[in-house]
Amino acid sequence: MISSPGVGSGLDVNTIVSKLMAVESIPLNKLNTTKQTYQDELSAYGKLSGALSAFQTAMGGLNTPSDFKLFSAASSDTTVFTASADSTAGGGTYNVAVNRIAEQHKLGASTVYADTGTTTIGTAGDSMTITVGSNTPFTVSYGGQTLSQIRDSINSNSGNVGVTASIVHDTSGYRLLLSANDTGSVGYTSVSYSGTDPFALTSLNKDRNGDGVFTSADLNAQVVLDGTYTISSSSNTVTDMLTGVTLNLTAAGTSTLTLSRDTKGITAKAQAFVDAYNSLQKTMSDLGSTTLQADNTLRSIQNQVRDTLNTPPSGISSQYSYLAEVGLSIQKDGTMALDPTAFAAALNTDPNGVADLFGNNNQGYGFRLKSMADQLLQTGGLVDTHQKGINTQISSVQTQIDSMTLRLQGIQQRYQAQYTALDQLVANLQTQGNYLTQQLASLPTIKG
Repeated sequence: MISSPGVGSGLDVNTIVSKLMAVESIPLNKLNTTKQTYQDELSAYGKLSGALSAFQTAMGGLNTPSDFKLFSAASSDTTVFTASADSTAGGGTYNVAVNRIAEQHKLGASTVYADTGTTTIGTAGDSMTITVGSNTPFTVSYGGQTLSQIRDSINSNSGNVGVTASIVHDTSGYRLLLSANDTGSVGYTSVSYSGTDPFALTSLNKDRNGDGVFTSADLNAQVVLDGTYTISSSSNTVTDMLTGVTLNLTAAGTSTLTLSRDTKGITAKAQAFVDAYNSLQKTMSDLGSTTLQADNTLRSIQNQVRDTLNTPPSGISSQYSYLAEVGLSIQKDGTMALDPTAFAAALNTDPNGVADLFGNNNQGYGFRLKSMADQLLQTGGLVDTHQKGINTQISSVQTQIDSMTLRLQGIQQRYQAQYTALDQLVANLQTQGNYLTQQLASLPTIKG
């Protein structure tokens, strides 16, 4: 029995079947090519979606007037304080005297113990109640515990939200120390006992008001503005002295605070706008010249961006209507460029107008471009709908590929069987022919 095609007759069955299947597979190859085209298009839309998403994020930081109303704050002596300002700040120069910075309230024990882990303190049932600022007081049992156990009980107490206990070791021995977690009067700490006071805790802070009595107010920072306005703050981060200004106090002293429009920062915002636009344009241009040639959706997006830039905002209180008027212009190659000098001049002339040109609600260029990106990328938006359509087409083609692949498998099996049978038939005929030839050759020769 012939077990391999072509063995009996020399007929190359595999090559014949392979060539026949190559012809039969032409429709399948076309389907695979179509599928790959759709997959390439889907990949291109993934890149487009990513570019639009990056553009959307960039516009998210450039779509309100406050994004372009930046102020810088400078301290003449940063060892006294540093400063920052937001969009609600104004300009000006101020003398700032930091009389004192806010500090943590600390209570140190006068009572000294010889060790932290052997000697027990008090008697069973003794407890201490600690109050920190306006927080709810919490009670800790200490009777019969060592100094380290008392420290741990204070720190692990579920009601403790404002103080940390530690042990100080000096030449005399070991003492308990309580330190408020927060600075200022909000961390003012007091302690009471159910029995005899075992620690004799006293404030380590000093009376800073000069009235001879230490109070919670002595823990606050004190700042004097222009020699007239006094501010008391529990924190060394002062936010309520001047609108939009934050001072970070570091030491007592005097320093000059200067507030000015942050032209450099605002220019960086404008450059970010330009960079985001150019990045999106490059992606769309690259895709439009390759995978998405003549793609209507891509063309529609390009038109929307172009139309937005060509449509001036209306109803805003600005002398500017077009980006080119503030130094942002489209170049011959289609990219946008920023002229820093022209932009700075526009800021000096009408800073609020520049801010409105970019970020005015419903009208600013940044606002409208972000809204456009939001709509394009939302579920059911133009990009999402197109991507779903491509996926549907890929799924349909894949169904056809699966069906045709199954049919071709059947055809190949049939061809294989047919040509294998033909090979066997030819082999049998060759065998019979050889036998007849041998028989004829063995017949006696008839002499005439």
